[in-house]
Amino acid sequence: MGRKAVVRQDVSCPSCGSHHVVKCGRPLGRQRYLCRDCGKYFLGDATYHSKKLREEALKMYANGMSMRAISRVLNVPLGTVFTWIKRYGGQKYEKLVKLWGKTKGLVKGSVVTKVVDEMWAYLYKNTRTFYKWIFTCYVYTRLGVYLIYSVGDRNESTFRGVKKYLLEEGRWVSDDYNLYFWLKGYTVISPVNPNESLYSSSRDRLVRFKRATKAVNGSISTMMYPIALVLWEKRLISAFVA
Repeated sequence: MGRKAVVRQDVSCPSCGSHHVVKCGRPLGRQRYLCRDCGKYFLGDATYHSKKLREEALKMYANGMSMRAISRVLNVPLGTVFTWIKRYGGQKYEKLVKLWGKTKGLVKGSVVTKVVDEMWAYLYKNTRTFYKWIFTCYVYTRLGVYLIYSVGDRNESTFRGVKKYLLEEGRWVSDDYNLYFWLKGYTVISPVNPNESLYSSSRDRLVRFKRATKAVNGSISTMMYPIALVLWEKRLISAFVA
């Protein structure tokens, strides 16, 4: 016969809600527990927020609310909201990168048009203000349409962050910015409508991209990850890609 399961009615796992938990040491004098059902560790005296609350915060953020507003409405510390945005936005971005690499082989022989453009935003670092640019490319294929983006300076290096996930086939379409002149099969169209629509939506849904707001972006990642959250929240990832 195996050891009898330990069920504590006074303690439950913050991840899965199970009471099948056991004590597992006291790091820095604080009682730690191990959940036998999901295998996660947690501290008995720590404050944990539910998955539902976290998902609600991410949804609110992707629909135009600032981190401070979310903190006030949900009564959650501002630092916690920031951690959620950074952690889960990073996870969504990493998933996007994997999908872009996978899709490059999937659409071979079916790419028709690649529409590229860029949007600026402020970056505050060491009390200085910088302009950073979000390069976006709508890829039109016979299988469907999908989007790739990269963030950095308005130069070839940032553009190559998009281009490396694209095939050479198909024509390029953009405005008359000289960065694109060397592309094969390049067509000038102004304005670039699908990209401008995305930028307008991003500025509307993400407070950090509003033109009148400066002290919002402290790093490239705080610009990259929120876009990934919006793309997943608004289901702007084509079914054949995801």
